[in-house]
Amino acid sequence: MPRKFNQNRFNPTVTATRFLAGQDVRKWLKEFLEGMGEPEPQPFAPSDFQVAALEAVMERDTIVVAPTGSGKTWIAEQAIARFLAEGRRSWYTTPLKALSNQKYDAFRELFSEQKVGLLTGERRENSQAPVIVATTEVLRNLLYATPKTGEVSADFIVLDEAHYLADPERGVTWEEVLILAPPESRMLLLSATIANADELAGWMKEVRGQQPSLVLVESKERPVPLRYGVLDRFGRPLPLEMVDDLPQKTLKRLVWRGVHPVDIVQRLRERNLLPAIIFLPRRRDCDEAVKMFHQFHMEEGREERETMFSGLAQLFPRLWQHPMARFLVDAGVAPHHAGHLTAWKIAVERMLRAGLVRAVFATTTLAAGLDVPARTVVLPTLRVRDEQGERTLTALEFHQMTGRAGRRGKDKIGFVLVIPRHQSDFWEAKDLVDSKPEDLLSAFRVQYYQVLNLLSNHGYEEALKILDKSFAVYQMSKRSQRRAQTVRQELRTEFKRRAELLRDLGYLTEEWHPTVIGRWGLLIRHERSLFILEAVRQGLMDNLTPEKLAGWAAAFTTERSPRFHIAHVNLDSLEWLADELETLEEKHKLFPSLFTQEFEGEMWSEAHRRAAAVFRWAEGKMDWQTLVARSGSEEGDLQRLVLQAAEVLHQLEDLPLPIAQKARLARLSLLREPVVEVGEKLVSPV
Repeated sequence: MPRKFNQNRFNPTVTATRFLAGQDVRKWLKEFLEGMGEPEPQPFAPSDFQVAALEAVMERDTIVVAPTGSGKTWIAEQAIARFLAEGRRSWYTTPLKALSNQKYDAFRELFSEQKVGLLTGERRENSQAPVIVATTEVLRNLLYATPKTGEVSADFIVLDEAHYLADPERGVTWEEVLILAPPESRMLLLSATIANADELAGWMKEVRGQQPSLVLVESKERPVPLRYGVLDRFGRPLPLEMVDDLPQKTLKRLVWRGVHPVDIVQRLRERNLLPAIIFLPRRRDCDEAVKMFHQFHMEEGREERETMFSGLAQLFPRLWQHPMARFLVDAGVAPHHAGHLTAWKIAVERMLRAGLVRAVFATTTLAAGLDVPARTVVLPTLRVRDEQGERTLTALEFHQMTGRAGRRGKDKIGFVLVIPRHQSDFWEAKDLVDSKPEDLLSAFRVQYYQVLNLLSNHGYEEALKILDKSFAVYQMSKRSQRRAQTVRQELRTEFKRRAELLRDLGYLTEEWHPTVIGRWGLLIRHERSLFILEAVRQGLMDNLTPEKLAGWAAAFTTERSPRFHIAHVNLDSLEWLADELETLEEKHKLFPSLFTQEFEGEMWSEAHRRAAAVFRWAEGKMDWQTLVARSGSEEGDLQRLVLQAAEVLHQLEDLPLPIAQKARLARLSLLREPVVEVGEKLVSPV
């Protein structure tokens, strides 16, 4: 249990100067750090909640909400082992390809290489294995195809990071999986942050016909308890509870006037609070923070770091070329964010897990999916920037980050330290600690690929009933039946309008059955599927070279665009198509897809910059580092852009049309180092 501090010992008549040097602060400091360190090695013994969750999931669908680092993955692993022993098939899905790749490596060690396969947009390995690791979208796509092909055999499905159900862009995928999965499939949902898990369970009962078990672990029940504090400007970690009893004048003296990353790490090192994850608002902040360690050397563990890094460089040959490599080896610090290549992030995570990286500077958005805990989490700011500007962290963001403090089996206590830079930070920190994560809200929306697949597999009336099963309708029904009816009618109206648009274009018959070209549409499951299909149907890509086709595929994606335009790829006809289709959407009273916005700025538009960079990579005439520099991209962004373009091309390969062979050549031209690493198998055509 978290330690309680006596907040009544402070004498308010003591001056700020006397307090800062007095016995009170020394006692608080001692008590705050008391009991820290590594626990005695003990044989692993599952927690009560792990045992309960494992037994539950062998009987029925189960939702597990437990803090980061508490051992949720163990439940999935043990359940998979039991299903495997019974000759049954399991799917483990994650929202990120990087996480899928990590789980794939871990499961191959756990269950053997022959029994584990991987399916992502651009990788397909051992796809008939009894244990499949996949991105959630891949499973969704196969579930849509199941009524026709029977391709998915899934006795057990794990949805890791289930809170993604509320993601505005991708959350619909999680709902689709839960709605479309066979009733006989067992579901296990894992998350650290679902505040309204009971509401989610109620919806699953309605959708799947069975009340799921609900296993909730309060944060105070963590295997490694957390202590929340502040790191004052004198480098002292003090309990956050003291804030209530300190006068404003004293608090003002604790505020940092300037924060230097090296100073932070030194202070943590002096108090034995390393390894630490230090969250910063922007990618550039993380990289610049690490560069400040150019004169800093951490001798302890240096030899082990160099040995392990050298070993990883044999798997990922470009690691030694990384500009941050010497900081990782010499100083034991590294950045981790979405702007870095997957290989770098894997190396940092493995070395952090081994205790060799002493400090990781990561972005507050957690977009890169850092999935390794540390002894201490440090928050130099409680502010974050998004598309709307600067704001305070949400409760969900705060708990996701701070939940990474404390390593099971390695720490007796995990520490969360806020660095106060304004007096208001003390109160904001206290509010965030006491806050509960926001409720998950449905992000369900109707999309063209969804309309085609539902009509193909279920017919018009049944498709509407499936829409009625959405979490959005269920949530509204618990608040107001009138509002639920409104949401239900809105979804049905949008579905009908999209279906009518598809019918007008020739994808559906008058009876709402897919036509020949409509059956093509069943194979393209992408946010911009209609634009891709119409480009194919109108022959806009017929005369493109494989390299130019790769550029067009990039234009269809939604990834971050490079800063600079480095080649000419003619997208005029695609821009005209986008305008034509959005005009048609408005005619059908649909909110336009806004693809035309990607072409604003002519040759310097978002779409043109994406197309140009991927075209240059497909050409093979420009090496990776030159492409990164000339396009003004960060490596991780460029890697994801190329992979997303490859995924579009892979879907084009599935079409029974001449463009399929050209798409295959284009995709193969993209998937080479460092976009994919040595030994990764490319997806072969189906």
